[in-house]
Amino acid sequence: MAKIDEHKEPRLTRRHAFGIKSDVTDNIHFIDDATAAFPVGRNIVLYNTQSNTQKFIQGNEKCDGITAMALSPNKRWLAFAESGSPPMVTIYDTVNKRKKKTLPGQGMMLPDIGSREYTSISFSSDSRTLITQGGAPEWMLVLWTWDRSKAVSWTSTALDKAAASQDKSHISKVSICPKDPTLICVTGNNVFRFFKMSEGQLKPAVGGMGKREPQNYLSHAWLPPEDRLVVSTESGDLLLIENFEFKCILQGSPSEGLSIDSLISYAKGFICGGDMGLVFLFERSDDKEVYRKMKAMKVDHKRECDTPMEADSIKVKSFALTQQEEFLALATSNNQIYLLNLSNADFSKGEDAVFESLAQWFHSAPITGLDTCVRKPLVATSSKDRSIKIWNHLDHTLEMTRTFHSEATSIAMHPSGLHILVGFSDKLRFMNLYGDDIREFKSFPIRQCPECRFSNGGQYFAAVHGNIISIYSTYTCESIGHLRGHSGKVRSLFWMPPDDTRLVSVGMDGAVFDWSLKDCRKENDYVIKSAHYTSVTAGCPTANTSAAPLAWAVAGDRKLREFDITSLHSGPQHEPDTGDCPLSTISFSSHHKLLLAGSEDGSVSTIPIPLGTPSGSATQSIPWEATLAHSGPITRSALTFDESVLFTVGDDCTLYCYDVRDKDGRTAKREITYAEEILISKTDLEDKNDDIGSQRAKVEDLKLDMEYQAQKHDIQHIKEMKTMEDEHREQSERQYQKFEHLLALKNEQELEFTEIRRETAEKHRTELCKVESDYQMQLQASEDQIARLHNEIEQQQKEYFGLLASREQILDTTKQEEETAFQAALHSEKGSCHTLRQQEKHLRSEHEEMRQLIELMTDRDIEEIKERYERKLREAKEQLLHLKGENGIMKKKFYTLLKDIKDKENEIGNLFESQGEKEGKIKGLEKDIEALRNEIRERDETIGDKEKRIYDLRKKNQELEKFKFVLDYKIRELKSQIEPRQVEIVEAKQKIKAMDGELERYHQNNNQLILSISDLKLKLEGQQKEIASLQSKLKDGEVFKTRIRAEIAELTAIGQEPKLLREASKRLYQKHVKDDARRNNEGDEDIQKESNRQRDYLERTVESLKKKLVKDADTHRADANRIMHENVVLIQEINQLRREIKMLKAQGMTREAGVSDTMRNDIEANKREIQQLRARLAEIDKAQHAMGRPPPKDKAPTLV
Repeated sequence: MAKIDEHKEPRLTRRHAFGIKSDVTDNIHFIDDATAAFPVGRNIVLYNTQSNTQKFIQGNEKCDGITAMALSPNKRWLAFAESGSPPMVTIYDTVNKRKKKTLPGQGMMLPDIGSREYTSISFSSDSRTLITQGGAPEWMLVLWTWDRSKAVSWTSTALDKAAASQDKSHISKVSICPKDPTLICVTGNNVFRFFKMSEGQLKPAVGGMGKREPQNYLSHAWLPPEDRLVVSTESGDLLLIENFEFKCILQGSPSEGLSIDSLISYAKGFICGGDMGLVFLFERSDDKEVYRKMKAMKVDHKRECDTPMEADSIKVKSFALTQQEEFLALATSNNQIYLLNLSNADFSKGEDAVFESLAQWFHSAPITGLDTCVRKPLVATSSKDRSIKIWNHLDHTLEMTRTFHSEATSIAMHPSGLHILVGFSDKLRFMNLYGDDIREFKSFPIRQCPECRFSNGGQYFAAVHGNIISIYSTYTCESIGHLRGHSGKVRSLFWMPPDDTRLVSVGMDGAVFDWSLKDCRKENDYVIKSAHYTSVTAGCPTANTSAAPLAWAVAGDRKLREFDITSLHSGPQHEPDTGDCPLSTISFSSHHKLLLAGSEDGSVSTIPIPLGTPSGSATQSIPWEATLAHSGPITRSALTFDESVLFTVGDDCTLYCYDVRDKDGRTAKREITYAEEILISKTDLEDKNDDIGSQRAKVEDLKLDMEYQAQKHDIQHIKEMKTMEDEHREQSERQYQKFEHLLALKNEQELEFTEIRRETAEKHRTELCKVESDYQMQLQASEDQIARLHNEIEQQQKEYFGLLASREQILDTTKQEEETAFQAALHSEKGSCHTLRQQEKHLRSEHEEMRQLIELMTDRDIEEIKERYERKLREAKEQLLHLKGENGIMKKKFYTLLKDIKDKENEIGNLFESQGEKEGKIKGLEKDIEALRNEIRERDETIGDKEKRIYDLRKKNQELEKFKFVLDYKIRELKSQIEPRQVEIVEAKQKIKAMDGELERYHQNNNQLILSISDLKLKLEGQQKEIASLQSKLKDGEVFKTRIRAEIAELTAIGQEPKLLREASKRLYQKHVKDDARRNNEGDEDIQKESNRQRDYLERTVESLKKKLVKDADTHRADANRIMHENVVLIQEINQLRREIKMLKAQGMTREAGVSDTMRNDIEANKREIQQLRARLAEIDKAQHAMGRPPPKDKAPTLV
């Protein structure tokens, strides 16, 4: 085939994909809190968890499939490796949404890695370098400077190349140390090594497992601080590496033969997972354990038909954390992505963790069947994982799923979307789709049905049994006939539109048959025994319905054959070659005049109709367009009724949805209104109606009960209102009498206070005149002092600005001189480079190795010159920043002094009595200014001392490097002295025995607790029996009340006859009331007294509780104010420390090392103290809330 122009708008665009490629290393990443990246087939999917939409990053057409993924620490760059010859790595920009680089680039020198794939890739902490691990047989480790598309260095990581060439999983993971970008860790089968970039080469570094026996190391993760490393093994051990040497096996490791396949670090520790879907959380601890196991969880998605072995065969392959570490995503070996909410989970309790699906539940085995319907936006799939799934291609959701005991080999969906036909290994089942379930309606004795299909109208369906095609009626399920004629297995069939009276079938025998269903006989046929057909479709390529329909069939001989149905026996009209990879499925879109074909390499091709030259021509080349999708052969394809969406499934367990577009790139859709009705069985409907009826009855009972309670509350409310009105009236009278008495006292006191006020005013007037004269004198003195301070400040400002101008002038001259010198040196170096290149052109054929050496030397000289002048420029900039910082400090102090002077003037004008205090404060401020100046001078001296100290330390470091060889020799001697550690191991074993004894005591305590629980259960049963007896007494009382009501109702019948009514009432009174009346009269007086006594006690209790509540509220308010004041003080200190940190950073990177550690520790301590105070405040609020006390500013609730 000939490819279509790549600049044209594609006719097929990917819309959504259901599935994940589980054999990719590190196959799940969070780009942000709402976007996850994972591989599906031969593409990378960027899935938005909030909008349920996807974007695709297409793989390279020259490669075979994705093998590894990595995300940079800053979340900016996403890298994925693809297998091929050579293997390639693509860098994707997650911000600009485009491909940034491809390694190796065009024309770039590529190291011979001796493999077709990369098994693991990883970014450095600064995201500038990338490490890739090649596969078998060479296992080449390559370090890339990816932004320059340059391979810096490479080396083999295999210790035994002969054994490694046969081991496909020899190296499992590589990573770069976050603290040192030149240090690389490699783990694998009997391999745990460190490599370091030194002198332009990757060389083995010191470190490892020591004398420990080699194991299969499956994964590793760097832990803070970055000199710690945790390594997982196939046997379930978690090994802690500290300072690049083995330290210990972590307590709580599974160590029961359960492999740990994946690791990830987070703020509190690390998370690991592996066999049986187990996930373990480890957190840092201050005790000897270093890391303590907090929780062990199991990813449990067991289906009702799964065996225990199948449920435990899940492996956790990869982890991913969101940026805020609120959610944990994990990918498993059964092609599922789970999500765990870490922010809401309380792992200190014994609650089970809830793992949810990140998107939907996918198929975990190759998909064998696919079909869609007309009346609903549904797609049905069947798989070898014994499940059937119904998908909604509009909402991109999973509508329903069901698992069976046997594998489904094929599936067909009725046009109404209410029925499906599924072929199993034992029989063919006709099933109904209910609202949330799939139930069998009828079964047919057809085993291993490879193909079944409903007719276009839905009134018939066809099923294949070996080489026989059986036709049934959909609504009666009666057999219409059997089509016999194929000598081999039938692989595909197609109903001819529009009347469903003809059927086209193809098989492994190379035959294409046209069947007539009126008499179930063959109309036409064509046989090519060398062709093994896999799929067939048919239709009319023109709008004229009277034109002859065409059929297209694909086979394993890499041919696409076009037949005229009316002259099928004459052979194919066109027979073009499909290229290197044979097509496996084919569908026809009459509206777009396209053939949509799936191939065995996982790509989907769009082929325009007509095909072109006849089969007898010498050349048959047709234009086609390939879209990368699946990573395995495509097994089925289907088009929607409006021919706008294409679906494909394959052996990679994924379902792809595509938008089919016309020539102009638009999606043409027919107007279809999808149905919303669902099937429901009669028993389900009756159960739901019964539930509705019972709920309605409960509602009516609740209404009656609520009305009765409302009437009861109204009566009680009226009584309470009456008593409160009487009390209010009496209280008003008492208050009025008290008011009259107070008014008389007020009039008497007014006469007395008038005389006292007159005398006080005279006295105050004389004192005020004296104070004003004194204040005027003090105010004049203060104004003179303020003017003097203003003059001093202006003089200091002029001196400072002059000094700043001179320094800026010196800086500009220095900068110009350095730039001119740099340009001259650069020009001279460019000239020398040009000369060397001319010599290189003349001597290339004879001195290739010398050329490389000269290039390296020239690059190194240029880099050194560039670094030297950049260093000088950076020092000049740092000096400028330092001057600007000092300028800002002086301005800040100047404005602070101005503000303080204004505050003092306002205070002098408003407060006459505080003049002496203000003078003391002004003197204190002058002292503070002098102290700040002294502090600035002291800090400058301190910084100078620390620069000298740094210079001395650098000299000492050079001397220490000279003794490195001696220290290495001593280290080797110390390694031989590890025997005392064996004594420690023996002591540890004794401690383990002691812990075993303590564990037995715990078991005994547990048995005692079980006995106490059984006693409590017996007590509970006794209480339940007592409750039952009380309920029976209540029922007897209700029966008695019913009987009395019935007898009273009988009295209404004789209400018009007084005599009979009196006699009946007398009998009724003697029967029920007479005996009880005497007893009740005696107890009424005692009951009234007891009621009054209880009421007085309750009123006193309420008063005491109110007083206690007010007192507790005041105490809580005082505590809250105190904590708030402490928080304000701490925040001020933190802000001061942040300002000091900024000043130190501006003074230069060399000065930062001396003080940054101390200040950082102080800040961390302050942060911890703030967190403790906030936690304490939250605990106080919780305690107040638990005791029923209101918050400090809330009103106390009214007590009833």
